[in-house]
Amino acid sequence: MVTEISAEAPVLDRRGDQSDEAARKKEFAVPSDQRFVLVTTDRTVVNDGKYKELQDGSTLYLLQNKDQVLPVATEENINFVPHYNTLIESGTFEYFAEGQKSLPCALAELVDNALSATAKNTEGRTIEIQLLFDRTFGKPAVVVLDNGCGMTSKQLNNWAVYRLSKFMRENSTFESERDTYVRPEPVPRSLNSDISYFGVGGKQAAFHIGDSVRMITKPINSPDVHELVLSKEEFQKKEQNKEDVFKGTILNRKPGDYSHVTSSERFLQEVIKEETGKDSFTAVVITGVCPEHIKYLKQDFSEWTRQLAHIYHYYIHGANGNHKTDNSLRSNVIPQIDILVTLRDKPSYSMNLRKVEDDMQTLYINSAVDTFEFKVKTSEGGTVDGVLRYHPFLYDKETYPKDLNVLQAPVEEDDDENESGTMNQARGKRDIFECFWNGRLIPYTTVSE
Repeated sequence: MVTEISAEAPVLDRRGDQSDEAARKKEFAVPSDQRFVLVTTDRTVVNDGKYKELQDGSTLYLLQNKDQVLPVATEENINFVPHYNTLIESGTFEYFAEGQKSLPCALAELVDNALSATAKNTEGRTIEIQLLFDRTFGKPAVVVLDNGCGMTSKQLNNWAVYRLSKFMRENSTFESERDTYVRPEPVPRSLNSDISYFGVGGKQAAFHIGDSVRMITKPINSPDVHELVLSKEEFQKKEQNKEDVFKGTILNRKPGDYSHVTSSERFLQEVIKEETGKDSFTAVVITGVCPEHIKYLKQDFSEWTRQLAHIYHYYIHGANGNHKTDNSLRSNVIPQIDILVTLRDKPSYSMNLRKVEDDMQTLYINSAVDTFEFKVKTSEGGTVDGVLRYHPFLYDKETYPKDLNVLQAPVEEDDDENESGTMNQARGKRDIFECFWNGRLIPYTTVSE
């Protein structure tokens, strides 16, 4: 006899009274004079002590003895919900490359989402990265704020689902109002803001920067603000309490209401006060920022803002890029996109990425002697725009600009083309092509020569 029971089912004492015996006969059809044991699927006998340690949902066998051969095949129900580390540690190795810093790439993921959210703005598009490191306002935080379309509570729920791509999302409560993905019309340099695709980057970036992310958003034409918090601490508590880790709550409130904000997050009061009067917005608030990240963001401010200016060069300056010396080569239409970075510390300062004059793309454009542009159509209807820039070696001087953040290749002593042995190999270990996807540089993704 083999009977499967759940750990939640009542365990009957085989030496119990008549009522127990009757219940046993009815439940498991076990004769009163027959011995039996309760075992797990790995054949551990469940006695009184072991029963108290059983986890909910365990499968148990009712057998005549511990080693009884199963007379029939049985099925065991299992649960394989991913561990929360899948979410909070997904960016651990994603943003690292040899000799490179990870934070500019992580911040770029959040800017990507903001670009997508502001794509249909009829007026200016503003994206602000706020570094709130003045401890008089509470715990340190990184905030990425945009004036885009915002999210409904359903869309915010979708955002929280790891790897739920834009092609699979149901953005409405009603089936008749489901959205379908529409490929944007072709534009120069593919500056279509169609960047946020796969339902990965925002969460991956947030948990790489800190250990808690608060999404605050107000959709257009709605009186309500929706707020959702995901945190490593809450995930751990739910796991310890045997609760569903991947369940949470969205707070729906009126704009400007910060009654739920704790004293350790006083900076949020100012962020929330600014909601009043806004038609729509999204704020990504990251706390639990590790000290190493804070140190880098403060001390290497120029370095990482320069890298962000490189990543979004064409969104900032237009399809022709930042031609500093020849105004005739500049883009006819400059995008109304302001990407601002504000450091609130002692001292505080702010920067518009459009003002960065030494990002690598600006240096490439302005140091090239000549260019050749080409276009390729793919079999699936896509377009690849390419630019070849000529940087000659002139008068014992390399005109190809250096990237101070990339390792330079060593000079070979027996290099016939470098008789003096002092030629400056500016390109170093960098690949010969950089890749932009929908107008945005994808760092470290290149076409090798």
